Amino acid sequence: MQLSIVITTKNRKQYLLDCIHSIFKSKKINFQYEIIIIDDSSSDGTENIREQVLQHKYKFKNIFFYHQQKSLKMVKARNVGARLARGRYVLFVDDDNIIHPDMISNLVSFANTTPTYGIVGPSMYNFFNKKKYMDYQKINLFLAKTTGVVSNDSIGHYCSDGIPNVFLVKKDVFEKCGYFDEQLIQTFTEPDFSLNAKKNGYKTVTYNKAITYHNSDASRVLSRTIGSVPAKAYCLIRNRFIIVKRYGSFLNKLIFLVFFSWGWPLIYSMLAISIGKFDLIRLYWAGFYDGLNYFIFNKFRVSTKL
Repeated sequence: MQLSIVITTKNRKQYLLDCIHSIFKSKKINFQYEIIIIDDSSSDGTENIREQVLQHKYKFKNIFFYHQQKSLKMVKARNVGARLARGRYVLFVDDDNIIHPDMISNLVSFANTTPTYGIVGPSMYNFFNKKKYMDYQKINLFLAKTTGVVSNDSIGHYCSDGIPNVFLVKKDVFEKCGYFDEQLIQTFTEPDFSLNAKKNGYKTVTYNKAITYHNSDASRVLSRTIGSVPAKAYCLIRNRFIIVKRYGSFLNKLIFLVFFSWGWPLIYSMLAISIGKFDLIRLYWAGFYDGLNYFIFNKFRVSTKL
């Protein structure tokens, strides 16, 4: 089998159905593929969707729905899908995406061009206004901050420090580098995966002829930014320490620790106060404490309930 498409979802039934529909509108797929959906203990009706209904609707037998009774959170859910995948490539698609009809064929075709392209992703557009917001991503290891970049040049593909949202992984990468680090839980997981793959000789690139439309409305932007769930709020701070510790130079580590590490929980706390999300503040500072512990002792420690 050439391709496995893995979709992880939780409590976003309509987003999921729209995403699946966009996949079945794809063009030029002349190879065998499967769709694997990991439902992370939803309670909005997603848990009632049965694969037989989707198989009948789309006249497609290779679609599999796995309903998890206990919440896995994003990284574990992705790993469950990756381990079930039978394809040469594994395409991860977040449920809030409407993919362009040519995206899958373009990604697979481009990934086939060189063996060192281990992780390949599309350019990303906003679904509502159809404006591009990212060609590739860069991470500043002094700040522990990722930035989406829109390119004005015409080279067509770009090296990227991780790819969020939608990305294709050669199965060889998992076999050589391992799976996503489940102790990260979520946030900065894609840069961690890509930077680890880079150490093993695999490049992470984006290809601008492949396009996805991120179905994320403006009303959710601040909520997503500050951490809409406890695990994300905690990991927004803690995982910055982990990324710098693992991949930063001595100078990166020194400057981050002295000047920026304490600034992140302070900034996020002020944002949370501005919208009345006082419960998030303890999670930011717990993430700071546990991140600092990892930075010094190189050991994971979770001191707060997520």
